[in-house]
Amino acid sequence: MPNPTPGSHLGPFQIEGVIGAGSMGDVFRGVDTGLGRKVAIKILSEKHRDSNELRARFTREGRAVAAIQHPNVVQVFSTGTFDDRPYIAMELLEGTDLGTAVEENGPLPAIGAARAILDAARGLNAAAKAGLIPRDVKPSNLVLLEDGRVKVTDFGLAKPVDPGSEPSLTALGVVVGTPDYIAPEQARGEAIDERVDIYALGGTLYFLLTGTPPFRTGKPAEDKYLKVVARHLRQPAPDARTINPAADADLSDLARQLMGKKPAERPDYGTLIARLEKILARLEASGATSTGLPRAPDGSGGMVGKTPFVGGDLPHDFAGDSDPSGDDAAATSLRPTVPPQVLVPPDSPFAPDPEVPVALVDEPIARGGIPGWLKLFTVAAIALFGVGIGIYLMRGGGSSSASTTVVTDAQPGQDAAPPPPPPPVDAPPAAHVPTAPAGMIVVAKNGAPAMFVDAKPVTVAQFYAVFNKQKRPAGAKDDAAVTAVAYTFARAYAQAAKKRLIRADEWDAVIAAPGFVPAGPNQYEWVDAPATGDKRSVRAGVKTAARPSSGAADVTFRLALDLP
Repeated sequence: MPNPTPGSHLGPFQIEGVIGAGSMGDVFRGVDTGLGRKVAIKILSEKHRDSNELRARFTREGRAVAAIQHPNVVQVFSTGTFDDRPYIAMELLEGTDLGTAVEENGPLPAIGAARAILDAARGLNAAAKAGLIPRDVKPSNLVLLEDGRVKVTDFGLAKPVDPGSEPSLTALGVVVGTPDYIAPEQARGEAIDERVDIYALGGTLYFLLTGTPPFRTGKPAEDKYLKVVARHLRQPAPDARTINPAADADLSDLARQLMGKKPAERPDYGTLIARLEKILARLEASGATSTGLPRAPDGSGGMVGKTPFVGGDLPHDFAGDSDPSGDDAAATSLRPTVPPQVLVPPDSPFAPDPEVPVALVDEPIARGGIPGWLKLFTVAAIALFGVGIGIYLMRGGGSSSASTTVVTDAQPGQDAAPPPPPPPVDAPPAAHVPTAPAGMIVVAKNGAPAMFVDAKPVTVAQFYAVFNKQKRPAGAKDDAAVTAVAYTFARAYAQAAKKRLIRADEWDAVIAAPGFVPAGPNQYEWVDAPATGDKRSVRAGVKTAARPSSGAADVTFRLALDLP
């Protein structure tokens, strides 16, 4: 039997439409006809109908979450079956998951990050008290609602603290979780408790402050999941301030403590909540504000084609991790994040050499000598002064035959150009054209100057002057456009340079601006646009394409600067 269609009924629920689909289930928007409340209904995928393991996991998720009654945990209303497949009816969350919010809007302000992690910690604490360990805490499983609250969602990988007579659904040595946020003991397949979620919460806080997960390098070849997991095992937790110097010091230190290598090094939920409350009180007393996050134009809260309820997806941006068969069942616990029986101890051959965290400087692009804009301003001032002298002498000489030579910027041995005639008294003032900083051009929209944009893409020398702890590609020339840069690292570079990426709706005006130098042949550039799955938009002239967010060899980027 196919999935339910709009207008059909599942018990007391009427289906209104499709929200999204994932590796474990399909999610529908519906309404409880008896109570009149909106619901999200998650149904086990048709392809998993005969999997006793996934049926049991799916059913257990519904029972487990229904036992948690907390304002920071998604509420489950009921369970049932459709077409001999289990379903879970839960509250419909209108909001934006934190992973999408940060990818589209950049790192959260300190007060927003503190509130989000505090709400998540309260929800996870309630789950732990109910005897449940989610094991898959990450930004995309935390939803920011319209009223500002954050709710924990997706308990598809949840494990009872004390399974009792509950049959085990995960074999010994099989590791489940997300590599970007996996605790060391979880990666090794050891016995775990709620402190694996505290570790993941620390990684999530780091992501909210920086816009990139911990232990990523931005290089596709180095960001395969086994290498990322190995860094979780071997390297000390990174400091968010190395990526975002403006990150709040208390929150940065807290994120590092939450990611302690040993469970005993991490604070418990009571201590964590108390610290976050203290940090939040300080931020509120200082007058800090949190920027609102936009909702999708269709009112879906940015959840179109993706919801926090479906569960089990592999993290985006991991290079070379896709299943060549195209079967997204590999994203569920049937094929865990780290393959069964494959553990990554510190001496594993997959473990890279220890690396120093990425460092950004406050002023990333050093320029020697007099700035170009100052030279241009000086020349213009001299020219204007010369014109004024000429006008004054012509008027003051009393003779129309008086001839005056005005020297402007003529070089020795050259005849100076005569001064331009004075404008009529009633002439309208000329439009002001701002002087672009060195290396940038003026871009106009609707006939008026709108912004500055780099004339050329960011070069290898400029990029690695900022990310100076990263290994440069062998043979890369200093003046060549940097390529294969992950989207999040392009955003981080822009933030360090106090600029931004070009927005998709600005691109046509940019390429039409005088002085614009296209990237090399067959080269695309990142533009600031929403992600579609694990890909983002790139542009080259009038062409539009999509590339993995982790970067590609044919993708570079340049920066924009808003007018003062």
